[in-house]
Amino acid sequence: MNTWIIRILLAALALSLICVLGVSAWMVERFHASKPRQSGEVTLSVLDQSAHVVRDVNGIAHIFGDSDADVMAALGYVHASERFFQMDMARRYMRGELSALFGEDYLRADAQTRTYGFRRLTDEIVANTSADTRAMMQAYIDGVNARLAEGSVAPEYAVLRTAPEAWSLEDSAAIVVLLAHDLAAGASADMDRALLDDILSAEQLAQFTMNFPDWAPTMLKAEDMRARFGDVQTLPLSEPAQPGAQSDNQPGSNAWVVSGERSETGRPLLANDPHLGLSTPAIWYYVRLNLSYGPVIGGTVPGSPFVILGRNAHAAWGFTNTGFDVIDILERDRDAEEITTRTETIAIKGRSEAYELTIEETGDGPVLDPQWFDLRGFDEDAIVVRRSTVTAPGNRVADATLAIMQAQTFDEFVEAGRGWTAPMQNMHFASVDGTIGYTTAGLLPIRDERGEWTGFIPFDELPRVRNPEGGFIASGNNLVAGPDYPYPLPGSYATYRAPRIERELNARDRHTLESFANLQMDVTSEQALRLLPVLLGSEPESQLGAEALARLEAWDGALDMDAPEALIYSAWLRVLSGAIWNDELDTLASAFNQPRRAFLEEVLAGEASAWCDDVRTDAVESCAITAGLALDAAMAETADAFGRDMNAWRWGDMHVADFDHPFDNLPLIGSMFGNRVPVPGDGATINVAHFSYASGSYDVFHAASLRSIYDLSDLNNSLYMFAPGQSGHPLSPHHGDLAPRWAAGEYFEIRDDWSVETAPEGSQVLTLTPQ
Repeated sequence: MNTWIIRILLAALALSLICVLGVSAWMVERFHASKPRQSGEVTLSVLDQSAHVVRDVNGIAHIFGDSDADVMAALGYVHASERFFQMDMARRYMRGELSALFGEDYLRADAQTRTYGFRRLTDEIVANTSADTRAMMQAYIDGVNARLAEGSVAPEYAVLRTAPEAWSLEDSAAIVVLLAHDLAAGASADMDRALLDDILSAEQLAQFTMNFPDWAPTMLKAEDMRARFGDVQTLPLSEPAQPGAQSDNQPGSNAWVVSGERSETGRPLLANDPHLGLSTPAIWYYVRLNLSYGPVIGGTVPGSPFVILGRNAHAAWGFTNTGFDVIDILERDRDAEEITTRTETIAIKGRSEAYELTIEETGDGPVLDPQWFDLRGFDEDAIVVRRSTVTAPGNRVADATLAIMQAQTFDEFVEAGRGWTAPMQNMHFASVDGTIGYTTAGLLPIRDERGEWTGFIPFDELPRVRNPEGGFIASGNNLVAGPDYPYPLPGSYATYRAPRIERELNARDRHTLESFANLQMDVTSEQALRLLPVLLGSEPESQLGAEALARLEAWDGALDMDAPEALIYSAWLRVLSGAIWNDELDTLASAFNQPRRAFLEEVLAGEASAWCDDVRTDAVESCAITAGLALDAAMAETADAFGRDMNAWRWGDMHVADFDHPFDNLPLIGSMFGNRVPVPGDGATINVAHFSYASGSYDVFHAASLRSIYDLSDLNNSLYMFAPGQSGHPLSPHHGDLAPRWAAGEYFEIRDDWSVETAPEGSQVLTLTPQ
C-alpha cells in the first residue's frame, strides 16, 4: 500500500515537473519571439517606399524614408516593437479599462478616469486636428498596427495570456491627454485645504500652505516684464485661488538657456531635464527623424508620433512644468445646479457581469462620487465638482507639437502654441541665429473675487520674453513672474533649485557644454546650505545624535553617494518634519507625511517657529529642542537599520533609483522587468532624486527622466541621456544599459551628419520594404 502511495506521489511530482517545464519552455519561446527586430528586412504593406531604421550603439533609432509618411510609419513600427505594452497600459488607463486586464482592484482607477471624461476628450482632439497632422498621425498608427499584425508584440502579453487591440487616432490623442493630466496642478491644493480648514487656524493654514517665499527668484525678471508691459499693477489674487503649497511632490523639471554672450562658442546653450516618475521602460524614446524639412532629434512618447522635447536643424527647445493652478475642486449646491448624467460600462476580469458606472456632470465639470474619490473635509450636503482646463474644448495640441518640430524662429515657436490648451509648460527656446527666448501656452484662468473663472489670460499676454537683459532664462519650477507681470499666477512652485541654478550660471562669465553638464548633475542642496546654520544649534541628547551633529558641522551640503552626511541629513529632516506638524494635524498627519521644504525653513528660521512646540505636552519646546530630539530619534532608527558605525554609512547604499514595472514583483521572472541603480541628491537638489517620507525607505521614485544639452554653434555637439534604456523588452541589451551611465552623469551624442550608408560602427540596420 505504501509503495503505491509513493508511486502515485512520484507520478504526480513528475507530471507537475513536466507541466512546469512545458510552461517555462513556452514562456521562453514567447519571450524570444517578441524581441524587437534590430536588423535584416521586414515587409510592411503600409509603406510607399522603403524605409530604414538604424539603431546606434545606444539603441537610439535613426529613421530614414523617402517621405514623411514613411518615416512616421517606421516610427510607429519601432515604437510598437520596443514599447507596445507601455503604450497599451497608458491607453487603458486613459480609457478606464485596467479592470478588464487586471481585475476588480483597478475598478477605482477606472471609475476616476471615466468620471473625468478623458475618452470623450480624445474624440474632440482628433476632430480638432488638421488634415496634415492627421495624415502624419495616421501613417504612424498604420506602422503601429503593422507591427501588431505580426504577433508576439511584447512578453507581458505571454504572462497575461491575452492579446492587444489595434491602435487608433484616439489612442494617440490619449497619450497627449495623459501628459496634460499628469502635469496639471491645482487639485491637490484644494483637497488639502478642505482637510485642513477645520483643524488649523487661519494663520496656521496660511503658514502650512505658504506661497512662494519672497527671497526666492522668479524665472522672468522685473526689468523684462516692465519692458513688455510697462509699469503695471498686478491684478489682485482672489482668496479662493491662493497657491496651495510648495510643489515638492508635483512633477518638476529644470531648464536654462544662455545667450551667445554668455557661452564660450558665441552661440546659445540650452539645457533641459524634465523630472517625472521613474519606470521601466522609460517615459521617453529617443529618435532621429529625417523629415522633408530636415532632421528632428529628441524625445518622443511611445504612442504619439511627435518629438516633444528636442531640436531641429535651426533651433532647440526644452520644457518644464509651470505649476499654474488650472484645476479647481468646488463645493456646489445640488439644487442650484443643472445636472446631466451618463452611464459607462466597465468590464472586470473574473466577473461575468460588467459594472455600470453612472456619472453626474454640471456646467463646470463632473461631480466627484465619494465612492471613488477621497472627499474628506468637504461638506457632505454639497456636491463636489472638478473644473479643469485639461478637459476644456478646443485642444489642438497635436497641431501645435508638429508646428514646434518645424519652427525655425522664435516667432514661429511662439505662434505654434496658439492652439495649445494643456498642459501649460515653460517653453525655453534657442536658435542658431543667436536668439533665446521663453514662452508658455495654454489656458490660464482669470478668477474673480469669489474664485469663479471669468475667462483666460489672452494668448498674446501670457508670460513671454525674447533675449532677456540678463542673458539667461532659468527655470527650476519656481514662480514664473512677480508683480511686474499684470496677472496673478496662483499655483504650486518649487523653491530651492532655481536659486542654485542662477548662482551657478552667474558664477562664470561664459559657459560650455561641460559646465552645463556639471550643473545638471549638481547635488549641493540650497535647502541644506540655508538650514544648516539653524540645525547646528540643535540640542541632541544621545551619543549618536551628538556624533551626527559634529559630522554635519564640516559638511558642504553636497548629497554625494559615498559619504554618510547625506543620509544623516535626510533621516533627520524626515523625522523632524513629522515632529513639527504631526501634533497639530493629529489624525490627518499620515495624509501630509511628505516634504514641505519652504515651510520647514519658515519654521526653523522664519516667523513660524511656534510650530516647534509640541501641543500635546505642557512644556513649550523650542526649535533647538525639537530638532535635537528629532536627530536623536533619526539616528537611532538609522543605526537599527544600517548599524551604529557611521563611517560605514553610504547614501548610495540606501538611496536607489527604482525604475519599476508592473511585473517586477512577480515570482521567478519579476527581476527581469525592473531596474535599480544608486543615485546621489534629493528632492531639493538640481540633480533631483525624490524619495517618499511615508515609505520607510529611501528608494527614489521621481528624478530626471532625460537630460539634454544643446549647442547652437553646432547642434551635432549636443548631448543626451535618459534611463533605464531604449527598449522595453527584458531580453534586449538596451533594456537597462543606460541606467548606470545616467546615474554617473554620462552623455552621448545623436548626430545628423551620417546616412544609412555611412552609419557609425556598431550600428544595426533594419530595412522596411513595401509589399
